[in-house]
Amino acid sequence: MSSSLSNGLSTGAQHAARHGKTARMYWPELDALRFFAFAMVFCSHAPISRPWYRQVSDATAFGVSIFFCLSAYLIVTLLLKEREETGRVRIGAFAIRRILRIWPPYFAVLAIAYGIGMIFPTVHIAGRGMAAMSLLIGNLYVIHHGWLSIVMIAPLWSISLEEQFYLGVPFLTSIGGRRAILSICLVTIAVAYGVLCLLGAKGEIPIWQIWANSFVEFQFFAAGGLIALFFYGRRPRLPLPVRLFMMASGLACFYVAAARFNIHSWRPAPVSSLVLGYICALAGTALILIATLNLNVRVPSIVVYFGKISYGLYLIHTVVLFMLFSNIDAWPREAAYFSHHKLLGIPLAMALTAGIASLSYRYFERPILRLKNRFETVKTRPA
Repeated sequence: MSSSLSNGLSTGAQHAARHGKTARMYWPELDALRFFAFAMVFCSHAPISRPWYRQVSDATAFGVSIFFCLSAYLIVTLLLKEREETGRVRIGAFAIRRILRIWPPYFAVLAIAYGIGMIFPTVHIAGRGMAAMSLLIGNLYVIHHGWLSIVMIAPLWSISLEEQFYLGVPFLTSIGGRRAILSICLVTIAVAYGVLCLLGAKGEIPIWQIWANSFVEFQFFAAGGLIALFFYGRRPRLPLPVRLFMMASGLACFYVAAARFNIHSWRPAPVSSLVLGYICALAGTALILIATLNLNVRVPSIVVYFGKISYGLYLIHTVVLFMLFSNIDAWPREAAYFSHHKLLGIPLAMALTAGIASLSYRYFERPILRLKNRFETVKTRPA
């Protein structure tokens, strides 16, 4: 790792850099942020029907936005560093890394959900929905058909968005470097709000026709890219009270976006509400990411571990929630118990999700990640 990324390398890392060896680029606080983002998403899907919880659920849905922003921050930083050290970006290697990290768990969960639907026809996933998810255009299916037909695998729409966004990022970095990324990020944010105005004027439904729109969501990736550019070579040194204030302000922005401007409403919303709401959501996402960067606090190892397996947690949690809380014909009677005892069922769902994700990471994902590491130019954390 060069000094520009770490705000000062240790003597050993400097020695490695001089001799052609790149220190691993890894920050445990970002694993903590990954787990925090997942916990928000889990809360947004928790089957709590109390009226007061609706706004909490809508606000915590922005955990997805944190994932988008963080992912863009890391990938843009890696690509810039690769270009800085080697003079180019290995686009083929980037594609292989993305495929090896994203596709195997993604298609495994997709197959599991489809198998459950084959056994229990009432939750069968439509062929078009499966095709869209398999082609990584699941968000387009959501825009046209809503969430209900794919409710068990609903989070997978966001993976489609990630893959769509990263189709062009390595090319831009390779050809134009920082200037190209800066331009495309600014244009992406401008386009997002133009599309928001258009969709709002047409009376589109915020929670699925707007929320799942690629051009609207790309603004969160663009924010991550801009943060990567701004802090490339100067990771923030902020006092802990300032960071806590930024984190609280970010969460407050999420709440305002959801509760005041209703950008997750099931009914059409005024254009002004959509624009102001998404500005709040974008600001909240950026504040939370910046508040976490270079956090000089020891992160508990269990939190770091949950951050490492957060991808598996994210993919499988709705399947677990669905199996525990859905009243399905021919479903085991014991499962219906948790629909009436959610104080037991929700912690159990989290525990089962963590257990499945942990097994997946150890026996399925980790061997693939070791293969992925062979295609790294800039070394990240070991698998």
